[in-house]
Amino acid sequence: MPRLVLHARGIKKSYGEREIIAVDDLKIYQGERIGVVGANGAGKSTLLGLLSGRLRPDEGWVELYADTSFIAQEDDGTPVPEPRLAREFKVSGISGEGMSGGERTRLKIAAGLDDQAGILFADEPTANLDMDGIIRLEKKLAGFRGALLLVSHDRELLDHLCRTIFEVEDAGIRVYRGNYSDYLEQREARRERQWFEYEQYVEEKRRLEDRIRERRGSAKKMKKTPTRMGNSEARLHKRSSNEIQEKLNKTVKSMETRLEKLEVKERPRPLPRVKISLPASGEAISKTVVRGEDLRLSYGNRRIFDGAGFELPRGRKTALIGANGAGKTTLAELIVQGGPRIKIAPGTRIGYFRQDLDQDFGSGDTVLESARRDSVQDETLVRTVLARLLFKGDDVHKPVSRLSGGEKVKLSLAVLLLSNANLIILDEPTNYLDLYSLEALEEVLKGYEGTLLLISHDRKFLAATADRALLIEDRAIRTIEAPPGDYYQGPASPGGERDVTDETLLQLRLAELAGRMSGCRDRAEFIGLEEEYRLVLEKLKGR
Repeated sequence: MPRLVLHARGIKKSYGEREIIAVDDLKIYQGERIGVVGANGAGKSTLLGLLSGRLRPDEGWVELYADTSFIAQEDDGTPVPEPRLAREFKVSGISGEGMSGGERTRLKIAAGLDDQAGILFADEPTANLDMDGIIRLEKKLAGFRGALLLVSHDRELLDHLCRTIFEVEDAGIRVYRGNYSDYLEQREARRERQWFEYEQYVEEKRRLEDRIRERRGSAKKMKKTPTRMGNSEARLHKRSSNEIQEKLNKTVKSMETRLEKLEVKERPRPLPRVKISLPASGEAISKTVVRGEDLRLSYGNRRIFDGAGFELPRGRKTALIGANGAGKTTLAELIVQGGPRIKIAPGTRIGYFRQDLDQDFGSGDTVLESARRDSVQDETLVRTVLARLLFKGDDVHKPVSRLSGGEKVKLSLAVLLLSNANLIILDEPTNYLDLYSLEALEEVLKGYEGTLLLISHDRKFLAATADRALLIEDRAIRTIEAPPGDYYQGPASPGGERDVTDETLLQLRLAELAGRMSGCRDRAEFIGLEEEYRLVLEKLKGR
């Protein structure tokens, strides 16, 4: 039996009148691998804060029976990493000044990670990391022997590392066994069951109500004595009708009792599943929307591009990939600004989503008003896109001033997709989105018929949306005429030498298989996992 490392009882936490977390009883055991998911603002970070002791609950208590380690989402003072971990995660400084978002994340990981801790809490540890950093982190977490609680919007990471998913919703926690993909299947099955139970409840409620109305109507008719009936016949009719009425009333009362005791099933909250085709506003004339030739750019002594070139074909969805600092955002800015060696086809109108969230909305506007202001689409399509991005029902009338960071991102994306742009550049649009919003955005982008340039380190997001890639590497831009998922077996470092090898991937697979075997209760499944473990190990030894 694994050792208990954390026990929480009756913990509650509220901010103002809103209850964020209310958990009756929660136990975590040594070696558990738990992914924490939920909508933006659901309370994921609050939960980690309460369980780790960084936050005090309003009620209840948390007992920790092991040392803890915490990788924070927000900057937490000036972190000082252990030299070994600083080298492992390529941290070159500790001041934080002049660092990119990815470099600061590496610093937080190196400073917050303790290999010997009994519990590791990690809150969005992949934010702004390039692929090299993500796979380094994944390998490190796969080898961590303590309990892991991981908040992340990286679905690959959740799939590879986690064997339990905590879904935070309506202040509570619902537990699903398996990785993120298993969670999605179970959540869908649970939702289908909820709909079935709700429909059965509505049908039974309607049937009882109809029968009650029918019996009451019959009872009223029995009260009336037919005309042209003698006194003796009338007396017999009255006696008979009274007996029947009494039986009908008993039946009605019995059915009313059944109706009162009928377990109420709430209507499941609808999830928009609208398939949309989102046309671009007019086509650029040329088959090549943007072309860059002989690009040369330096910052101080650092050379970014040295004779680089690329093309963006009309109507294609291109992923722009490369290590942190390789020049992805720089290239996006060059395209938007129309640099001297950047040729843009006539009729091309560019829409640009920046990382810094500088979208200017009118302070008094609602979501719908902001989305419609510059839209070239009709209101029906505007509302459909907003619904697909999870602005449901009255949410479209919410003032922009009351939107969360993730909601502002979704509105910014909706405004771009509905505008007259026919080339849209998205620079890290997934950083502020929860998993549900991320999946919704993927569906919307699949239906977009214009030209897209996507910058992201989310492997599943790029695999789901892009059909080709541009790789910035060694101060050049390499074209990959295939979905980026085919390339993401570990990109090269800025110096050109591959940091993430096939050997690393085999080691990750071994760690994943070992974890699945340790929690496997099915003998047939265990034998299959054991055989795959043996084959992977042989392949690793043969390298």
